[in-house]
Amino acid sequence: MIRLARGEEVRSDQLSHPYAAVELDQITSVLRKLLRVREVVLANNQAYIASAAQADSSRTEPPFLLQGSYRNMNKLAERVVPAMNEQELEAAIDDHYLGEAQALTTGVEANLLKPAELRGRLTPEQEERWTVVKAAYLRDEALGDSEEDPMVRAVGAVGLLADRVAAVEAAITRASRR
Repeated sequence: MIRLARGEEVRSDQLSHPYAAVELDQITSVLRKLLRVREVVLANNQAYIASAAQADSSRTEPPFLLQGSYRNMNKLAERVVPAMNEQELEAAIDDHYLGEAQALTTGVEANLLKPAELRGRLTPEQEERWTVVKAAYLRDEALGDSEEDPMVRAVGAVGLLADRVAAVEAAITRASRR
């Protein structure tokens, strides 16, 4: 059945049960959708593990806190029906992760944009917003939060300025070599 759902040619007389054509279509439709859900859940899990293993000092984006677990798979599998089209399935996945993100205390927006990026479903507006969120995260990390000592923030600002000047210097050097 999985091979059928993946698009492989399998003769129905090779199956252990004689399914009616309509029944076989419904089963493979559900399995196809579940394979997509599994792909999304696994990608989220890999991103979650990579984020958890990353040192804060080397982050280029906010921590990713939405796990991809068997619980996520089960919750999404409950919603899959044979008649769903691709857009409805993706909407169900979006809705699931919206609910998961609302349980977070911080970083909800970033944790909704990241799964959309992983799935290749960022709209141009979301892509622009994700770029802004990541840049703001890096800037805030460099400067420290507003609660910190003003001297710590000033040192962070000087460090950020030094990084920007070094980037400009590198760009000028590359351009002059051409």
